[in-house]
Amino acid sequence: MRGLEHPSRWPERLGRPSVARPRSGSPLVWFHAVSLGEGMAALPVVRHCARLHPGLPILLTTTTLSAFEVIKDMLPDVVVYQFAPLDCPDAIESFIGYWKPSLILLMESELWPNLIMSAAEKGIAVALLNARMSLKSFNRWSVPLGLPLVSLMLSKLSLVIPLSTTQAVRFQLLHTPPYKIHFAGDLKYGIFCLSFFF
Repeated sequence: MRGLEHPSRWPERLGRPSVARPRSGSPLVWFHAVSLGEGMAALPVVRHCARLHPGLPILLTTTTLSAFEVIKDMLPDVVVYQFAPLDCPDAIESFIGYWKPSLILLMESELWPNLIMSAAEKGIAVALLNARMSLKSFNRWSVPLGLPLVSLMLSKLSLVIPLSTTQAVRFQLLHTPPYKIHFAGDLKYGIFCLSFFF
């Protein structure tokens, strides 16, 4: 009603696809970036992944109209673009059940509990690229009620590639297993860290 959703593609936000899944039964990589900034940061990695693994179906999701308008025409032909499902159980289950990703790559600060926990239950690897957590979010998660919840969620990640040393420390203080935190330098080279998932 506030004009924040696409007028005809809003069902995608409920986990309902608008296009067919490419190469049914084959592995698929899902990149998720919430808005335009994260989407632009993801583009070099998406393109690099498409070059590194020709023919591998790639799905990119964002949540905002601004990201959709800018990014939709900048993607390689092999990439399918959809709006991300809301982080509620029904939408997540529908989305994952249809697309059946083999690997989920979240950009920057996209920590969605239902998505991460559902993926873990299904044995789907989830990585956080360019990982960052604001001081405000860190303080909110650090309280006695929040820490067990965020620790459980972060323990389900397969890989965390932090944006900086400060960010790495914040994730460690929230009990991310240290062996899951790796620095990749230039983000596009982080895709090499993911080769063992295919």
